[in-house]
Amino acid sequence: MEVVSTDEPIPTYEAVSIASISQTTTILTVTTATKHGLSVGDSIQIYGVSDSRCNYPAVVVASTPTPTQFTVTAGPMGTITSLTMGPYTSGFVAKRSRLGYAKSGISQIFENTTATNASLYIRADAGAEYPSGTLGGSHIVTVGSSASVQAVNSAYNYAFTPTTEYRMTLFSDRVQWTDSLLDTTAQSTNRLSRSQLIPNNGKKHTVRFRGMNSRALTVPVGRIISATKTGTTTATVVTDVPHGLGLADLVVMYGCSDQTNFANLTVATSVASIIDAYTFTIVWGAAVTATGYGGLVARVNGGNLGSALGYNAVVAVSATLATAADGKRALTLTGNTTWAGLLVGDYVNVHGLRNNTNGGDLGCDGSWKVRSVATTILELEPIGSTVPPANFGATGCGGAIIKRADMRISFVRMYDFDRLRVEMLSRPSTDLASAMPVAVQGGLLSAAQSGTWLAYPAIAAAAATGVALTPQRLISAATTNSTLVKSTAGRLAAGVVSNTSATIKYFKLYNKATAPTIGTDTPVFTIPIPPTSTIPLAEIVGIYGHSFSLGIGYGITGAFADADTTAVAAGDVIVNLMYI
Repeated sequence: MEVVSTDEPIPTYEAVSIASISQTTTILTVTTATKHGLSVGDSIQIYGVSDSRCNYPAVVVASTPTPTQFTVTAGPMGTITSLTMGPYTSGFVAKRSRLGYAKSGISQIFENTTATNASLYIRADAGAEYPSGTLGGSHIVTVGSSASVQAVNSAYNYAFTPTTEYRMTLFSDRVQWTDSLLDTTAQSTNRLSRSQLIPNNGKKHTVRFRGMNSRALTVPVGRIISATKTGTTTATVVTDVPHGLGLADLVVMYGCSDQTNFANLTVATSVASIIDAYTFTIVWGAAVTATGYGGLVARVNGGNLGSALGYNAVVAVSATLATAADGKRALTLTGNTTWAGLLVGDYVNVHGLRNNTNGGDLGCDGSWKVRSVATTILELEPIGSTVPPANFGATGCGGAIIKRADMRISFVRMYDFDRLRVEMLSRPSTDLASAMPVAVQGGLLSAAQSGTWLAYPAIAAAAATGVALTPQRLISAATTNSTLVKSTAGRLAAGVVSNTSATIKYFKLYNKATAPTIGTDTPVFTIPIPPTSTIPLAEIVGIYGHSFSLGIGYGITGAFADADTTAVAAGDVIVNLMYI
């Protein structure tokens, strides 16, 4: 999706012939027959190379050593696969348009298989496209998910809702890409902001949505009429159109009717030999004598497997075409196992649907929409230019299903506005009653504090200055329980003292560096503990605690007088303190 100027576009880039192309580990080096006119950061595609591994549908120029040479190391799918191949002397390089050749504008492009990835671009006055991410590598940044959510999983109900609302905002001094989850109160997430390069705001701009397929995309090159093995692992495959394959080309195969002996080839596999324009051989499964019908063969370009491009692993083994109760033509396909990865409303391509007895074409290849899917039963209705043949009953078959790359646009909102400068300054500046309210959404507020921090009740110190509290615990003995908690200055932060007896007891705190002499020393606090009760000390020492300049000590007596030395019984009083 993009917001672009409507003036005359810049000249399109004409594909340039490749004189030499080779790859060493993760560096692809290309020499062109004429000046390539590329710059570091340009998004390109490479196609038509004799070795299909070199046909990269989406990569980025990493360097331009000479006007006729450039290198590639990565693209929207990340760093290219480490390989050593070439040199080869065929193929072409072409640019992947980031803004449809508009002279000014911004765009957000979804160009890999991850729903939370996108590439962001900006251009001003016919200059170079300025990307997000790494200039000479992957332009991908993280965004909100582009995946749709099925509101209800019910046959014949097309019910998708979006996950994310994407916003592209153009100001006079900056551009911002943000997104947010739909129908929530959560705040938006800023993905990228640009201020050094701004589209020309003197031009008229429009919103545009574009869908593109690369010439190097892994796509079917033929439908399989038959695949035959005669006691060997090498299958002879016949296609319905010239396959255009070469020796050692890498292919994948899906949808053959005999999945026992011709299981889906989901891993790129080399062509063994070329017999003619319609026939080739390939190692496919175990050594056996068998024949299978239907399905597809696809040339793997740039290492992009069909499994990542919507090729369904389930094979159609029976087909029925009939008129449904609502008057629409419905193709019902029975899978060799439970259909997976498809939702009601998804668009699919049926490819290579052929009779499993003679390889005859059932005439149902084309674009369809999922009407219903349940276990092994998939019901489709035709869309677009697909014209089904006459109805037919259940027919054994082979055939592949490819999920199409749907573009669902749930809503579009466009706002044309003038940016005004507004001054929000209280008059007079010291008048708190005129201050503007501010809502704080998450984050941290910094605070400065000298001395010791206490994390009570809701004050958190920075890790560099935070001090852990130390616990101290006592179950009374049959004495006055003279106890030295700390022999240096400290702070009593919190604690509880419990009286388990039927008579009142007195908990006495002393500011001393040695154990207090009960009956002689004068306590700082004398705290009565009622029978069978608990006293929380935080209510006495306060939220900041109480400081003891010499040390912290305590004793427990049976009477309140400072000079009292009445001992308590064993287990009468339980003391739990927290101090610094």
